Amino acid sequence: MIKLKEKIFYEHKINSLRYDGTLLNRQKLVSEENASAIKRAMDKGIYVTIATGRMPASAVYFAKQLNMNCPVISCNGGVVKDLNTGKSIYEAHFPKDTITKLISICYQKNWYIRWYIGDTIYIRYVDMDMFLAYKTTKGLNIVEVGDEFEKYTENVTQLVVCDLNGNIQKIQDELSNIFKDKIGLQQNTEYTMDITLPNINKAVGLSKLAQYLQIDKSEIMACGDNDLAMIEYAGLGVAMGNAIDDVKNIAQFITKDCDENGIAYVIDKFI
Repeated sequence: MIKLKEKIFYEHKINSLRYDGTLLNRQKLVSEENASAIKRAMDKGIYVTIATGRMPASAVYFAKQLNMNCPVISCNGGVVKDLNTGKSIYEAHFPKDTITKLISICYQKNWYIRWYIGDTIYIRYVDMDMFLAYKTTKGLNIVEVGDEFEKYTENVTQLVVCDLNGNIQKIQDELSNIFKDKIGLQQNTEYTMDITLPNINKAVGLSKLAQYLQIDKSEIMACGDNDLAMIEYAGLGVAMGNAIDDVKNIAQFITKDCDENGIAYVIDKFI
């Protein structure tokens, strides 16, 4: 068993990193130690990518800072985009009628909603308190649409509901009851909830990237703190020290906390 694990650890060709709570520390920054370890991995010919629930522009922003060498996964696996050309290798789009109904309900209930088309964020009105996770991302394209949202419902890849008053679980339950299996609901923080197409997750995005790069999933190491599907999919699933218990229970290795350079630790240990 030890020899099998060592073989998996040393032969992987993609290192997929979740963003918040994994690559980024709690200050939403990449530490120098993590950045250096990523460079050392890429110097050995390993593909290193980000897999995040954030929009494509935010994923690309940090990936370019780190000079990553392959396409990035965003929108919880709904988008895989080439860093150099900006071309999407894979995109999952909502049906227009689903998006229209979703946004209409959010408007009626005064739930703060944002949605992504390409590299643009669309919102009813600007409230930067609802963009806490993006405080270290520069140059985002945010479009305020007011009540004229129906003009901006084609090719939507993800929506995010924001609430600062502790109502996210209540909102999730209500939307789940209305839409049932037409949407996927992923509560990723206490104040935001990602809405994707059903059956979209980071394992889907990672599988599309692996197919594009012609790499078997056994050759992939994935690191995360709350991504069950991605950790299960990869040949080597790594849980952060700050990961939820469900992820730790299925991971093959548990690295250090995101504030303790857990990514650098696991890269140096196995790559």
